[in-house]
Amino acid sequence: MSESPVTVWDSVMSDLRTQVPSTSYEAWLSDIEPLEVSEGSLVIGVPDSFKKGGIERRYRAAIEEIASSVCRRPLALEVRVVGRESEDAAPALVHNELAAPASQGALPLNPDYTFASFVRGENNRLAVAASEATAEAVAQRLKKPYNPLFIYGSVGLGKTHLLQAIGNFVSSADRECTVAYTTSERFAIELINGIRSNATAAFREKYRQVDLLLIDDVHFLKGKEATQEELFHTFNDLHGNKKQIVLSSDRPPEDLSGLQERLVSRFKWGLEADIQPPNFETRMAILREKAIARGIDVDNDILELIAKRISSNVRALEGALVKAIAYAELQGEKLTPKNLEGILPKEGRRPKLTIAHIKDEISTRYELPRSELEGASRKKEISQARQIAIYLARELTEHSFPAIGREFGDRDHTTIMHSYSKIKALLMDTPLLYAEIIEIQETLESRYSLLR
Repeated sequence: MSESPVTVWDSVMSDLRTQVPSTSYEAWLSDIEPLEVSEGSLVIGVPDSFKKGGIERRYRAAIEEIASSVCRRPLALEVRVVGRESEDAAPALVHNELAAPASQGALPLNPDYTFASFVRGENNRLAVAASEATAEAVAQRLKKPYNPLFIYGSVGLGKTHLLQAIGNFVSSADRECTVAYTTSERFAIELINGIRSNATAAFREKYRQVDLLLIDDVHFLKGKEATQEELFHTFNDLHGNKKQIVLSSDRPPEDLSGLQERLVSRFKWGLEADIQPPNFETRMAILREKAIARGIDVDNDILELIAKRISSNVRALEGALVKAIAYAELQGEKLTPKNLEGILPKEGRRPKLTIAHIKDEISTRYELPRSELEGASRKKEISQARQIAIYLARELTEHSFPAIGREFGDRDHTTIMHSYSKIKALLMDTPLLYAEIIEIQETLESRYSLLR
C-alpha cells in the first residue's frame, strides 16, 4: 500500500504538537512540506538549510519514531531544502552549535486563528468576550475597555489563538492600524541584538509606535532583568498613548515569579481573563469543528471516546483526532471504538520537574552521557552543557546551590554558583545561547509540572 506523504505527515505533526511548545512548533515545524514516503524513508522539504539543520538536530529521533509507528515499519527521516536557497548556502547545524530562530522580527499572524474558528464554551467565555471587545475597540479607534488584557491558562487551551484572532480582526477591519505580535522570547532576542548592534533606538521605535501590541508567554521573562526593564518602559509608553496591549501567560500575574513587582502591577491594571480546560460538551464541539474543517465525517461514538479520553487541552484533542483519522486511512480500516482504544494516548498528571529530568534533557539534546554531566571532565562541550543544566536546575527548581552541587557529582556550592553566574552573564551577550536555553526551558515546562 502506498501511503500519502500528507496523511503520514499530518499524523506525525499531530503527535509533535502535543510534545513541542507552541513557539518552538511555529519556529521549526509549521512550514514543512511532506514530499515522499518510500519503503524505508520519509522525505520532507524545508525552505532553507538553517531550518534543515535545526530539525535534524532537534526533532529527527521523534519524527522517525512517530512515522515508523504510523506506517508500521522503520522509516528514516530525510530533510531536503526545497526553497530558493541551495544546499550549499549555509552549513547544517551540528549538535553542539546553538541556534537562534530563523527570523527575529515580530511574528506573522496565522490567518487560521480567527474568532470564527475558535470554539467557545463555559471554560473560555470571559476570555473570548474580552478579546472580541478589545479587538472591536482597537479597530474602531474607541476607548479601550481593558488595557492591558491579560489572558492566562495552561498549555494548549487557545491563548495564542485568541491573541492572533485579535490581531487578525484588527488588521482586517482597519488596515491603517499597526499590529505587532511577538513572544517574550522573540522580544528578548531582538533586544539583545539591538544592544549588541547599537540599534536599541530602532527596536524601541518598532514596538512603541504600534496601535496594538500582542505578547505571548510573558512567564518566560522570568529572571530576564534587562528585557523586563525594556518591556516596562514600552508598556508605559503605549499605555500612556492609549494604545492597546494584550498579554498571555500560563498563570495569573500574582503567581508570576522572577518578574519585577512594578511590571506585574501593570499587568493587573486591566482585565485578567482565564481559560480553563474544556468540559465534555466543549470537547465534543471542538472535535466536530476540527473534523468538519478537515472535510471528514467521523461517527459520534468515535468523537465521544476521544472527548472522554482526552481532557487536558485543545491541542491534545486535535492531535488525537488527526492520529485516529490517519490510522484509518493508512490501514484501510473503519474506525471503531475497539481499534481506537489502542491508538489514543493515556493521559495523566504531569510529574514534578526534578534535577534528574533536567539532566536527562540536557544529555539527550547534547548527545552526552548523563555521567559526563556529573563527572569531572573540563572539555568545552561537556562543561558548557553541565553549566546549562546547573543554571536550569537553579531557575526551575527550588533546590539550593549546595543541594544542586550534590546532584552534580558532589561539587562545592561555590563551583555551582560560579556555573550559574557564568551562564546568566552570557545570556545578555549571546543571543544564540539565550534562544537555546529558552527552548530547553519550554520543553521542560511542557512535560513537567514546576514547583513554584
